[in-house]
Amino acid sequence: MITYAVLANPGHNRVYFEASKKLSLAELEIACRRFSVECRDFALAEIEGILYLTFNAEEPLSNDDLAWLSRLSFTYAIFELRKKESEVALIPIRKISSYYFNDDLNTILKYTGKTNELFTRLMINVALLSSDFYNTKDINLLDPVAGKGTTLFESLIAGYNSYGIEINPNVVHEAAVFFKKYLENEKYKHSLKKERMRGEAKSFTANFYRFEFAKSKEDFKAGKTLQLCMVAGDSRYSNRFFKKKMFHIIVGDLPYGVQHRNVSNQNQSSITRSPKELLNYCLPSWIESLKSGGVIVLAWNKFVLSREQMIEIFSRHNLKVLNDSPYTDFEHRVDQAINRDIIVAKK
Repeated sequence: MITYAVLANPGHNRVYFEASKKLSLAELEIACRRFSVECRDFALAEIEGILYLTFNAEEPLSNDDLAWLSRLSFTYAIFELRKKESEVALIPIRKISSYYFNDDLNTILKYTGKTNELFTRLMINVALLSSDFYNTKDINLLDPVAGKGTTLFESLIAGYNSYGIEINPNVVHEAAVFFKKYLENEKYKHSLKKERMRGEAKSFTANFYRFEFAKSKEDFKAGKTLQLCMVAGDSRYSNRFFKKKMFHIIVGDLPYGVQHRNVSNQNQSSITRSPKELLNYCLPSWIESLKSGGVIVLAWNKFVLSREQMIEIFSRHNLKVLNDSPYTDFEHRVDQAINRDIIVAKK
């Protein structure tokens, strides 16, 4: 039996750090279910006044296991924990980094209402680990309520092809300008194509920003590229914007009824802050865009919609809601108006 201890990422802000203790344990347990060895005894442990997440493994973790452990949202450093009588020793284990971009891609841009980047990373990890594609290399992620791109940029850091839909064209333009500048500053070889789509009888319009990029000219020429596509349009038409069964995972942060907004009906100028209305209008299209075996992970505010109501909506659309522990352990308070939770549903 080997005991591992993981030092939590100090990059959490103070409020989220407190909430993240329980969330991190849930994320860890979901990840360990995919490891090559049996793991158990997940716990928070204080060692010399410092908080660690600990667990026991029947045998040493493989390189693939360590790679997943390294990319969990809370992981800052990994140790093997050894105890002998009253003495405790922490033996450092090298993290296996597989990130495509540096973290600064998602931390430079700051604005009111931005979702915590590490919470976003947690949602992406939970989605992929809960899907049939957790070991697939070329992942396509969709954020159907993309805002200024926190989920998209976090997905790019992980090396996934990233696609987002946002109703506000100004927000999409701002995110595209930011990303193009980032690619230029970091000297990534890239291209940007702008396109426009119109529905029949002008039922909708959408503007596309399609980025293709690579770390070098050689990789770009060889087709070793990643994709980022941001759509300024109505999320109900995701099945028109993209191919059917294109996405391995769908991850997003639904309107909280406080800050975020989205379309509620045929009139694109009409805005709702209700996640229930948004799901009723958009979920069928999102599901059509998702591969079989794919997973949807959405965060929402329980003060405006109960978990039971969320489960009913997803079950009505023939999705399997993962509703046992640790999937029920992600609820946490953001502020007085927001009690956030996530729902995990598989197609």
